[in-house]
Amino acid sequence: MTILPTLHDLPKDQPFVLGIGFFDGCHLGHQVVFSEVKRLAKEKGAQPGVLTFYPHPMKVLAPDIHVPLLQSIDEKMDALAAQGMALAVCIRPDETFLAKSAEDFLGELARLPGLVGLVTGENFSFGHGGLGKSGDLVRFFEESRVTVRIVSLRENAGKKISSTAIRQCILAGEMEQAARFLGHPYTIRGDIVHGFRRGHDVLGFPTANLAVSEDRVLPPDGVYATRALVKGHTFPAITNIGNNPTFGNAKKTIETFIFDFDESIYGASFTLAWVSRIRGEMKFASPDLLVAQIHQDIQKAKNRLHV
Repeated sequence: MTILPTLHDLPKDQPFVLGIGFFDGCHLGHQVVFSEVKRLAKEKGAQPGVLTFYPHPMKVLAPDIHVPLLQSIDEKMDALAAQGMALAVCIRPDETFLAKSAEDFLGELARLPGLVGLVTGENFSFGHGGLGKSGDLVRFFEESRVTVRIVSLRENAGKKISSTAIRQCILAGEMEQAARFLGHPYTIRGDIVHGFRRGHDVLGFPTANLAVSEDRVLPPDGVYATRALVKGHTFPAITNIGNNPTFGNAKKTIETFIFDFDESIYGASFTLAWVSRIRGEMKFASPDLLVAQIHQDIQKAKNRLHV
């Protein structure tokens, strides 16, 4: 997949179809858009692509409002490539871009010589203040070479699938529901860093400590059944997120004990899939009591992971 920073970098002598959206999480609802992009591109003999943005526009419009994200930019680009997109325009929104009127944005799209199709969700809005709606795209391009298709929001068990709904699930620890909306367990990619070594030296459970970006959605503190993707292989695991109240840490950590794994992975890239919440974080009177609880947690994790 070719990643481009602006609309002007798109090919001028080859036709393409663009799906437009922020696409945080590339969830099942977004995948309907991607499928329609590929379908329309095949009809037109064009390349399938997307127009997306990073970081979230709210980071520019209201810096004091924190919008936690389901994916890093690298994870999003990898997910788009996996969905079969050949092109991805990833615009970094600034005040000038966000001040454009809906009419100006439509005009910019119309001036792209290779554009032959657009696909968006029914709730898509654009232009300053979000005044432009998906119906405006249809009307604007009605008499042109550009075919516009609007896809309906997808539902799961009567609930609309959206990035906001998935964030709410994760923040509530409802990892199974988040997975139903995403089409897979929620994942976080990061680097393995050195921790306090208590897992190895004190508790007898060596853990991998995951460093993640501050703008990621994190589940509430507690213990989770997880899967760890490291060095090209997936392993069942158990993860604690929190401040380790038994030891009084000041900083939140994400510590993962990988079952039947004893390799050194410091500095390696690591992807953690959050499968199921086992319990909230607890403070124990002694390390021995914590170890006894960890044994129980591991058995519960193995049951939920079917290992």
